[in-house]
Amino acid sequence: MSSSETTIAGSSTSTPTPPPSPPAKKVNEFEDGRQKPAYTWKQSWSDYFKQAWKYSDAEVEQRLLSQLSFFPEPNGKRSGHVINTPIGDGNFIHEFYIENKETDVSSKSATQCKEIVLIHGYAASLGLFIDNFDELSKIPGVKIHAIDLLGFGMSARPKFPSLPSSNKEEIYKVEDWFIDSLETWRKKRGIDKFVLMGHSFGGYLSCAYVLKHKGEAVDKLVLISPVGVERSKFSLLDDKTNEPRVSLEQEFLADQEDIVHGKGQSVSHSGSDQKEGGGDVVVDENKNPPPKSTSRKLVDYMWEKNYSPFSLIRNSGVAKSKLISRWTTHRFAHTYYQNPEHFQNMHDYIYRVFNGAGSGEYAITRVLAVGALAKLPLLDRCPQKFVDMKLPSLWLYGDKDWMNEKAGEEATREINKLSQKKYHTPLAQFQILKNAGHHLYLDNPPDFARIIFKFLGYK
Repeated sequence: MSSSETTIAGSSTSTPTPPPSPPAKKVNEFEDGRQKPAYTWKQSWSDYFKQAWKYSDAEVEQRLLSQLSFFPEPNGKRSGHVINTPIGDGNFIHEFYIENKETDVSSKSATQCKEIVLIHGYAASLGLFIDNFDELSKIPGVKIHAIDLLGFGMSARPKFPSLPSSNKEEIYKVEDWFIDSLETWRKKRGIDKFVLMGHSFGGYLSCAYVLKHKGEAVDKLVLISPVGVERSKFSLLDDKTNEPRVSLEQEFLADQEDIVHGKGQSVSHSGSDQKEGGGDVVVDENKNPPPKSTSRKLVDYMWEKNYSPFSLIRNSGVAKSKLISRWTTHRFAHTYYQNPEHFQNMHDYIYRVFNGAGSGEYAITRVLAVGALAKLPLLDRCPQKFVDMKLPSLWLYGDKDWMNEKAGEEATREINKLSQKKYHTPLAQFQILKNAGHHLYLDNPPDFARIIFKFLGYK
């Protein structure tokens, strides 16, 4: 795909970018007025006592993963294993490892990298990829390593250090807290070369990992709606006055049932337009930003004070499950309607994840400013370095994604402009997945897998 093309996944054609026109409005992930599933106070009380005295992390995770045909027992072709790898100082990285034991007899097999490392987003965990494990592991010989980052999920949760973040050297130290543990884990697991796939904050950290280690072990990079791409006035790398609005509160309110069926109201990233001919994303300083919602004001206040919303959940007693259900009944509405047992397994799992000791969650307000805008934007860090490494990358977003996909498209253009000049070929691809929001991998798993396989050359 050339640098001047944008592909909408889920359709059968790739079409050139149309002539300049007013920016298209994006369909909102959640504000459609439909009735959401209810999670009762009685259920919340029951969950509190079961989670406190009956359930364990291992038990809850196993129930979730057991919906896969190859776990806990292998099915002859594939096997799944839960692994905790020590990384020093009493810490460990939690992993769900899937191995496809079939033999690949295709002519491309010898040149394809079959080790894939999956990294979740902020405050998430490997279990959110539950609807992707089956499809992604169907490739003969593939090995999937879905990990919980240090300080998240069911990995070790050491106390996060009180690191400042007023200059780039200090922010590098915050990033290192995660990526150094990832590198130690990689070496302990004996992985020499791998495809790195990161979602949201995991995408940001994936870029930071590649930049620090010069892409030595990364064969290809897949960025799934990464945070921290766009330039803004908060950048410590350049003096920009842009302040694109990212609808952060939508992460907590998005309803997957509506997303996958293409429902919703129209919204757009306020103030972000493209120059004619597909130039830089800029902000019209004459435009007045829309008023912030109450939920956005609350998020911004907590952000500025380095306060974690999960502290509120952890101290809510019998109301914990009720609060968590505000996220799970939106995000997993489709599962709620299709299979209540699977929904409850996911809800129980998220309960354990959200109630884990506070740790890695305290990093995000140090590397991102209010509004989820990076202090060290990836647009100012990645293009030239990716080209120097000759690293192929895929920038993937949902058509109802609250993340700023225009920044990802600009990153793709900048990378390909440099790579065309140096290598006479593009290195980066940009795609938008239909009927998908920020968690596009669970909104549209079949098309998500198809795009990944095509990029990696598996099919």
